[in-house]
Amino acid sequence: MKELELFEYLRDNHFPDLTKSEGTFDSFDCYSNEKNSYIELKSRATHYPDLLIERSKYHRLVAEAMLLCLDPWYINSTPEGVYGFDLTRVPEPAWEERFMPRTTEFANRDKITKVVGFLHLDYAVTL
Repeated sequence: MKELELFEYLRDNHFPDLTKSEGTFDSFDCYSNEKNSYIELKSRATHYPDLLIERSKYHRLVAEAMLLCLDPWYINSTPEGVYGFDLTRVPEPAWEERFMPRTTEFANRDKITKVVGFLHLDYAVTL
């Protein structure tokens, strides 16, 4: 499922007023005032029991959501389902450095060190 398909799935099934962010480089992808949610979306081609989040993205998402009095959500699709994490209700991940691609674009193969953590599916809500 591509990110646009994930957005449409969530809007059609869980967040009727889901609205996309306006900026290309916003630290969130969409929000729902009705569900009080500030949301980052991620579409994954492979299913894992622990889903990766970059520390910088985690902290920006939480901080910006709190300023707006919204709940920060990190929602991932995998081939096995759609999983949502309310970041105010799950333990903060243990952070570690990993050598990873700079971007998810396949044309850019540069790698850099990123600080990442993993959210276990036991803490997710299945959507």
